[in-house]
Amino acid sequence: MKNIFLITTIALLLFPVPGGAQNSKADSLRAALSAAGKDTATVNLLLSLSSQLLASRPDEALAYSNQAIELAEELGFPRGKAYALKNKGLAYYFSGDYREVLNYWKQSLSIFESIGDQLGVSNLLNNIGAVYFNQGDDPKALEYYLESLRVSEELGNKLRIATALTNIGAVYFNSPANHDKAMDYSLRAVRISEEIGDFGAIGTSLVNLGEIYLERGQLDSALFYFEQSLDAFGVSGGDPYYAYTLNNIGKVHAARGDYTRAIEFHNQALQEARKAEAKREMSQSLAGLGEAYLALESQGRTPANLFRARSYFEQAFQEARAGNLKPEVEKAAKGLYHVYKLQQDYPLALKYHEIYESAKDSLLNEEKIKSVALLGAEYEFEKEKQQLEYELDARLRRQRSVQYATAAGLLVALVFIVILAQYYRLRRIRAAEKFEAQRQLIMQDKLASLGQITAGIAHEIKNPLNFVTNFAEGSVDLGDELLEVLAENEEKLPPDQFGLLRDLAEDINQNARDIRENGLRADRVVKRMMEQARGDKGEPQPVDLNTLIEENIHLAYHGYRANAPGFDVAIERHYNPSLPPVKAIPQDMGRVILNLFQNACYALNEKQKATGPSFEPAITVRTELNKGKAVIYFRDNGPGIPEKIRENIFQPFFTTKPAGTGNTGLGLSISHDLIVIGHHGEMEVKSEPGEYTEFVIRLPVERV
Repeated sequence: MKNIFLITTIALLLFPVPGGAQNSKADSLRAALSAAGKDTATVNLLLSLSSQLLASRPDEALAYSNQAIELAEELGFPRGKAYALKNKGLAYYFSGDYREVLNYWKQSLSIFESIGDQLGVSNLLNNIGAVYFNQGDDPKALEYYLESLRVSEELGNKLRIATALTNIGAVYFNSPANHDKAMDYSLRAVRISEEIGDFGAIGTSLVNLGEIYLERGQLDSALFYFEQSLDAFGVSGGDPYYAYTLNNIGKVHAARGDYTRAIEFHNQALQEARKAEAKREMSQSLAGLGEAYLALESQGRTPANLFRARSYFEQAFQEARAGNLKPEVEKAAKGLYHVYKLQQDYPLALKYHEIYESAKDSLLNEEKIKSVALLGAEYEFEKEKQQLEYELDARLRRQRSVQYATAAGLLVALVFIVILAQYYRLRRIRAAEKFEAQRQLIMQDKLASLGQITAGIAHEIKNPLNFVTNFAEGSVDLGDELLEVLAENEEKLPPDQFGLLRDLAEDINQNARDIRENGLRADRVVKRMMEQARGDKGEPQPVDLNTLIEENIHLAYHGYRANAPGFDVAIERHYNPSLPPVKAIPQDMGRVILNLFQNACYALNEKQKATGPSFEPAITVRTELNKGKAVIYFRDNGPGIPEKIRENIFQPFFTTKPAGTGNTGLGLSISHDLIVIGHHGEMEVKSEPGEYTEFVIRLPVERV
């Protein structure tokens, strides 16, 4: 993720033209500069020339940037000076001098802010965030990225919004606990990039999504997103990105143990990287080939694979050293260490092991800085804690001295202990209140995200649906007119032709009426979706659970049968008539019941397809009052859920349904949160594979 993120950030600043084309452009700019005077056009020429030379000749680019700064100051051209400072920072960026980069980029940011150039502000905020990100300071990077997102949204610049979302997702990717957030931001970036048709941005966000799934070991999902990314980069013509994605596909095949396919994709990546003169991707491709051949050698296929692995690792090492690419140096050195160890060339194995360890330590330096800072903070905290403990101990010693002298001392000590106990009790209460508030915020965030998705889908459906209903209405009128015309001309037509035409007209008229009715029905469903997306759920109210369950299973059953006409299920209902009302939000409880019932129908339908007509699907719905709680049981005689799957059944995006069924993996996760967080209830699943699945919901009768 860090590699593709770095490429994305720099690509927004410049995109150098490879090889001779770049030299030709620089030469033409030099020729134009030699004939230029002292004006703002000359400043722009200097800026273009420095941009052309940043990647290939950073020292020369730095000199042209300095000339641009001097001339812009002389002419009173602040925007030109701001861009020149940005280019100057870029020159130091390529040499890895982040201190100088931050110095010049913050100066540039200050000028953009002073002249009100919000686009320049958004760009620089993203770039400064990239420096902190590369230094491992994720909190600081996130601070700049979020500010860039705020400015970009005020501008309405979708390209900058997509960039900021992608970068924020990259920060969250660094923490496995935040991978869901990383996925959310990457998906939002994909959506906006698609709106503006920026295939490079689409490809980058899709690569990020693929890497999240690769990190999780979900190889099919990872491959899907990498292939989608490959298509996007193929349109945008971004060669370095194309090579990076091909390498990731190679990693997926290697993880599957298909090293032949992995070699094929790493070779393609190597060819694309050489075209773009992208040293990082060249080194990654070569190292990937080395790892694939090393794995084949470990399977005992042919000793020649070890020689190939060594050759590729050596080439990867040379490219990484030439480009000062420390992560790639580490990877190539590690591979050479394993190769020479297998060849029993221990001196060389030791040499590359030392290089590998040195590179690894160098890469960890930034993390060590963070750790040292954290340890320093902990040290100061411990010092303050010890000081407080010392003062408390001294006070207690004085109080004990007083206790031995008078009875009043004992009373003071007791009062102090009571106050201290009260203090810690209040701290626990506040901690519990804070935890509850955080849970509510998490719930609101999840529902807000789902609302955005629902609103988008409903909005996209509504327009074509209006066309369907409107044209159906028109077709009904035309059908009526056609029948009238036929009736008027009955005597002019042969009887058999008149009867045939009348029957066809009546069929067409009836079809149009059916289309109109179903279109209106679908329109009502879309309106309900949009109402749900607006989040207007109302307040909790007393609800008759038996009635609510019956209404929703009826709706869910007929809704499912609309997509599976041949499917029937026996529904057994055992409602407790004495069940008291439960205070709940009807819309949320309805969503939970719909989801559980439709999941049961899906499982039963799949089992019937597998076992044949002898299988009789059945669902049992039961309510009862148990220990002051209303309990709902949903039980089906379907295929059941294995224990390993049950452990993850309530995790967001986890699903056992095949791709293409319209499933997002969010239904059970949201249902669980609605019951547990939204209604302070309990939700669990019981199952015996091959026999049954039962979901149990417990709700407090007294309160939400």
